[in-house]
Amino acid sequence: MKHVTKTLAAAGLTALLSSAAFAAQVERVRGTIDKAEGSTLTIKTEDGKSETVDVGGAKFAWVVPSSLDQIKDGVFIGTATKGENPMTALEVVLFPESMRGTGEGHYGWDSITDQTGGAGSKVKSAMTNGTVKAETANAPKVKSAMTNGTVKADKAASGGERTLTVSYGKDGSKEIVVPSSAPIVAFEPADKAILAPGSKVFAVVAKDGAKAEGKLVAVGKDGLTPPM
Repeated sequence: MKHVTKTLAAAGLTALLSSAAFAAQVERVRGTIDKAEGSTLTIKTEDGKSETVDVGGAKFAWVVPSSLDQIKDGVFIGTATKGENPMTALEVVLFPESMRGTGEGHYGWDSITDQTGGAGSKVKSAMTNGTVKAETANAPKVKSAMTNGTVKADKAASGGERTLTVSYGKDGSKEIVVPSSAPIVAFEPADKAILAPGSKVFAVVAKDGAKAEGKLVAVGKDGLTPPM
């Protein structure tokens, strides 16, 4: 039953984030949980303001640590990037298989903190959600004894940098460099019990005038700050 509940929660989250219906009115709120009472969540935002969100109909997810070696061919990811030629990952989120297709595509994102060598400053970013189709480390390819030919290295070269080709939609793809300093995390479907005061939070909120309705609330586990 627990597995079924998590699967249903993930399915609902996938439908939410991939829906274009909210594109014009959705905002992303980042900060620290101040308090959670009933269906109301109060967030102290990064700029010191207070945001009250109705989370009665929200989906919830833990944000947990992951690593570069978990980014393999065929995995569905989301990554905020800076720059072009090359695009450089500011963070990478791995989605469980039940959430494949979530927010698929390439589109503008918010200004987020650069933890890859930008001295903690905020930079304008773009978001790419798609499937890792090819992965290369900055090292020579090696010949394989298997009949499917050349096997790409599945570990980063010295320095830890990787280059990914992320495919989305019918023909879209982006080549993205992932530095070793980029935060790597994963989503795990959860429930309202994760709303603990003091926890770092990332929320997708639909606003209609003064009303703020939470659609997704993602909470960093064990003190982690959601990097997206």
